[in-house]
Amino acid sequence: MILHHVRRALFAAAVIGFSAFVAAPASADQDGTQLAQSGAAYDDATLVQFAGAAKEIVALRQKYEPALQSAPNETMANALIEEARNLMDKAITDSGMSRERYLEIATAAQTDPALRERIGALLEQ
Repeated sequence: MILHHVRRALFAAAVIGFSAFVAAPASADQDGTQLAQSGAAYDDATLVQFAGAAKEIVALRQKYEPALQSAPNETMANALIEEARNLMDKAITDSGMSRERYLEIATAAQTDPALRERIGALLEQ
């Protein structure tokens, strides 16, 4: 039971961590609904890439969040956000995937419990 909560917390931190620093809209179809594949559409190698990037994003969020909260002014806060965003983008591309693909998987995992569980298991490794 505790392991399940840890997985959920790690996954949420990874998704929220990146989303909080990235203001790019997710892909949407003409109706405005999110485009996301079924969790079964993602192979293990892709999810390993996602989990690797997610771990880095969690670490970056933990590093930058306190500095951002104590930034003396908006200019400094914006500079920190830009720096963190660039490092998060680098973590994603270094994992071998695009930012768009990362966000696609993160969006799909929010509504697909099986996918979320697969990612959670990888985050623990």
